[in-house]
Amino acid sequence: MRLAVIAVAIEALIGITAGILTGLRGRGYLDNLVLASTLFLISIPTFVTGFLLQQLLIVGDWPSFPPTVGDEDSFVRLLIPGFVLGSIAMAFVARLTRTSIMENNRADYVRTALAKGLPKSRIVGVHLLRNSAIPVLTYVGTNLGTLMGGAIITEGIFDIHGIGNLVYQSILQKEGFIVTGVVVLLVIVFLLVNLIIDMLYAVLDPRIRYD
Repeated sequence: MRLAVIAVAIEALIGITAGILTGLRGRGYLDNLVLASTLFLISIPTFVTGFLLQQLLIVGDWPSFPPTVGDEDSFVRLLIPGFVLGSIAMAFVARLTRTSIMENNRADYVRTALAKGLPKSRIVGVHLLRNSAIPVLTYVGTNLGTLMGGAIITEGIFDIHGIGNLVYQSILQKEGFIVTGVVVLLVIVFLLVNLIIDMLYAVLDPRIRYD
């Protein structure tokens, strides 16, 4: 669960930041660089990224980032596996944020705010980002449940004793009760995250109201 949260935090922080910068600046060197890097991340499977970074850690001999985690699953040791787990989703978040920013930047309410003389920082921070964050928030929130259940490959590469590894070992040993319990837990977490996302819609966009 901590690995999934770290992966979501990394993909949201890097992906949203890259999407905002490219969406506001439009076509240019930075936009082409982000598009090329996100396409590169999307085209590489997770296990390839994991093995490449693991070999880099072994060659570089970095004491803070060991090639395997094991029982010492501290926050620092989970950063590299978290990046590997959230790398593909990070690329999608960057592209989704960029598209949403560029689309809303041409909306009438942005032109009206500019005509009123509002500062650019307020237009972007208060109006543009709040409306552009709705599809990004939906993707990031639903991706949390997917990462919790789909981290088997990443946990296997970095020797992490997590939920994915537990499900895999339980399937091999034919322990149906453990598999059922983990699946129920993941479903509950997924439903709670979606409920929180639905509630945040009204916070981000005042036009959305619930009965």
